[in-house]
Amino acid sequence: MATLRPEHKEFLLQEAHSLLNFARGSVIDTGGFGYLTVDGKVDPSKPLECYMQARKIQVFGLSHQMGLADCKELVVHGVQSLSNLFRDKKNCGFYSAVSADGAVVSDRKLAYDHMFVLLGATTAIELGISGAQELFDQAQAAIEKYFWDPEFSMMRNDWSQDFSSLDSYRGINPNMHAVEAMTAAYEVTGNTIFRDRAYAIAQRALDDFARNCQWMLPEHFDAQWKVLTEFNSDNPADPFRPYGITIGHLFEWSRLALQIDLTMPTDAKGRTWVLESARAIYEIGKKYGWAADGSAGFVYTIDWQKKPVVTSRMQWVAAEAVMAAFTLWKITGEDQYLTDYYTWWQYIQDHVIDKKLGSWHHELNAAQEVTTITWSGKPDVYHAFNACILPLLPLKASFIGSAKKA
Repeated sequence: MATLRPEHKEFLLQEAHSLLNFARGSVIDTGGFGYLTVDGKVDPSKPLECYMQARKIQVFGLSHQMGLADCKELVVHGVQSLSNLFRDKKNCGFYSAVSADGAVVSDRKLAYDHMFVLLGATTAIELGISGAQELFDQAQAAIEKYFWDPEFSMMRNDWSQDFSSLDSYRGINPNMHAVEAMTAAYEVTGNTIFRDRAYAIAQRALDDFARNCQWMLPEHFDAQWKVLTEFNSDNPADPFRPYGITIGHLFEWSRLALQIDLTMPTDAKGRTWVLESARAIYEIGKKYGWAADGSAGFVYTIDWQKKPVVTSRMQWVAAEAVMAAFTLWKITGEDQYLTDYYTWWQYIQDHVIDKKLGSWHHELNAAQEVTTITWSGKPDVYHAFNACILPLLPLKASFIGSAKKA
């Protein structure tokens, strides 16, 4: 089996350091991590968002665990921010967004946020951070009581602040991040309930939903998990619930399915769906997402006829594409995936990395010019950082599992 070029691995290491340094600019001394502008300054007009706090814990925690930099105090900062600013001490769970002074901005309780809190807390536990176990327990308590739906073995989506009202919408996106978070939780705690739930969600998403839609993984569902094909057709560029098929999620699910499978007992039966599904949705993403409008880069979304809808090039989609290609190459040894990997990394180097101001352009148009249809600024390095470190670590079911010290 081929190996990665030494110069490429050196580039990945340098880029990881660059992204880490950019992310440091998000620290707010009074608490929390802010939304960053294109030049890496905190945007005071934006609220602090729950999922971004947890993602920063993940990035800084992995950096510390890998020995890239001493980031332990930043992980402490993140744990304290979630515990003090975002935790709803009256109703349980975590607020979606707060202002810099701690005032609640969003009155919804979202599965998406809670999955990331669980992920960040898991990373912090592995680092031995004070308060991390309590944060983990608080997130898991809310997930167990309000978000996990045993009838469907999937996560519910969106509650009112006091958990008295549940929205009928169900989404594949928070369930994808549930797989990510619970796989990490399993690798750190050893509790098999996390592994088993992650596997069940992944199997439902890919072996059921995606397979029955010709590997065009639906994003949007009603309360009975019936597909809503036209959801957000009037708001197709939504950052979290876009219309149609989200190309980046095909790649992300491909990787996550292969990774959760690494945790299963070697004699477990009926697992042929994993590689079949991972290959199939990857191919949909590649065939109908890459240069779908004639220009380099991945379009954001396609419709049910496989035609581009939103043609913006999101940095996170490119990051997930290279991670899926790398993972499939490591699992199968097939050179086609390594070829894709290098092709797409070259695109990232040529167009996505901002060589002047740092980090990655969050959104480009088909002419490779910065645009802000869906995203402004450079709020987050999470996907980009993960893309840099994945090939530098042993392939395991989660990033913290890969970075764990013996």
